[in-house]
Amino acid sequence: MTQPELRNHIVTLQRYLDSAWQRLTDPALTRYDRRELRNQMKQADGALRRCLGLVSEATPALGQGRNDNGRFAKPDLRFLA
Repeated sequence: MTQPELRNHIVTLQRYLDSAWQRLTDPALTRYDRRELRNQMKQADGALRRCLGLVSEATPALGQGRNDNGRFAKPDLRFLA
């Protein structure tokens, strides 16, 4: 998948999860319907996490403040008197 497709998929999954949370509050849903909806939400959440992982791997870590050995670099501080 390309970056724009991934981002579009992420937005779609986020919208689905938002609407699913709202549907869970519907008192007309049966126990079975609620369970099925929660199962679908778990699957959508897993797909969303995978897509977010792909996006984070594809984008370089800019400005993370880490040096070559993976530790945070010492900040350059000046104290004014």
